[in-house]
Amino acid sequence: MQKSFFLSKDGAQVGPFTVDEVRQKLEAQEHTWMDYVYDDEKSDWVLLIEHPVFSEKFNNTFIRGQANKSAPSASNSKASSAPSRDKEWYTLKNGSNFGPFSHFEMIIMLQEKNLFEYDYIWHQSLPTWKRVAEVEVFKPEKMRQMMESNNSEVAEIFFRRRHLRTKFGCSLIVHNNKSVFRGKSLEISAGGAGVMIDCQSLSPGESLFLHFQPGEGVPPFNAVCTIVSKEFVKDTVSSAEPVKYGIKFTSVSQSIREQIRGLAETRKVG
Repeated sequence: MQKSFFLSKDGAQVGPFTVDEVRQKLEAQEHTWMDYVYDDEKSDWVLLIEHPVFSEKFNNTFIRGQANKSAPSASNSKASSAPSRDKEWYTLKNGSNFGPFSHFEMIIMLQEKNLFEYDYIWHQSLPTWKRVAEVEVFKPEKMRQMMESNNSEVAEIFFRRRHLRTKFGCSLIVHNNKSVFRGKSLEISAGGAGVMIDCQSLSPGESLFLHFQPGEGVPPFNAVCTIVSKEFVKDTVSSAEPVKYGIKFTSVSQSIREQIRGLAETRKVG
């Protein structure tokens, strides 16, 4: 007996459908890869692109016929510390896939903000599509290890930050058009900030309204922001524990940007 699946779109549940029926609905654009399917194993709703059964079918639509690429040799220690130049990574934007890209190119796109931690990517070693932040080789600690490796190949793809960062501690009031949360800032630049928020359910890509209390020579200010990264703090076990978020300013006054830039320039931390 064929396994059946329930789908959800715009809050409405439909089904059950067989795998072939789901595929037909995708081809007819009645549903998209960013709609939800119920995963019995996880007992939760997941994106179609994240479900192993459908992820494999999606991947087959664009990797069919490609020759298998051999993995880079690990015998050369210098090469093993550098991102691979083999084009094996794919990205997902607005329901369409792009690629393949090399590990080098993926890092460049991250540096230039053409790719974000909340975007979906895929590699043949991954069982399903994953957000960038969930993939081991793109996690902050791995990126730091590469930056500190003194490898000339690595150095050429890590650019100087567009905006200098500096430590900046102040209290925050956070609003997401539904609820109000408390938080505090950890670091700041003219382009965004690293903040702790007393909420674990916020997601990369989500817009927030932040009110920064005065601190360290910068007056109180408001900013509209987009979450670009999410990192659970060590030993987080309670839903009450705060989470570290990276946010990008999408709307903030120019005078505030200049004051933050001046603070960072004075301290020369970045």
